[in-house]
Amino acid sequence: MANYRQQTGNTLGASAACPSCSVSLSLKYDATDADGLCCGTPSTVTVYVPTGTTFATATTLYQDNALTTAAAAGFYSDDV
Repeated sequence: MANYRQQTGNTLGASAACPSCSVSLSLKYDATDADGLCCGTPSTVTVYVPTGTTFATATTLYQDNALTTAAAAGFYSDDV
């Protein structure tokens, strides 16, 4: 994880770790349909959402923790 330092006036502050911008979620996934997700044998995938967001409140799921690449299209569940 990256570090940062704050410049205030003529003083450069101490180094500190950047806070995490995302959290990972372990979800069930099926690329085809909801039946495969709910009644079949879905895959387990890890996706990422912004810090402070949950599966219920997310507007986009991401495949990377930098939140730059959207997760694959398909059906996701946190309760299968």
